[in-house]
Amino acid sequence: MSEIQVHEGVIFVRGEVSFETLSQLRKALTSSIQPGVHTLDCSDTGKVDSSIAALLLAAVSLAHAQELSLVVRQLPSAASKLLKLYDLDGIIHCQ
Repeated sequence: MSEIQVHEGVIFVRGEVSFETLSQLRKALTSSIQPGVHTLDCSDTGKVDSSIAALLLAAVSLAHAQELSLVVRQLPSAASKLLKLYDLDGIIHCQ
């Protein structure tokens, strides 16, 4: 099961991030980006494919539209490699 939860300014992405779950996660993310949110935590993600890049870009774009700064933390190493491969590591700020 994949889900998005928000707690104290942190959005937690849990479960698989793949083509099959992307639409559901993006919808949940859209309603989660709001004033006071500052971090997207990926420490509980399971299997990821290239869809994680689309989800992270959506998060950054939604945050930017609301003039929020969003930091991604605990990104799985496979996702970090994808961001570098797609040359997105300069756009998506990870800790």
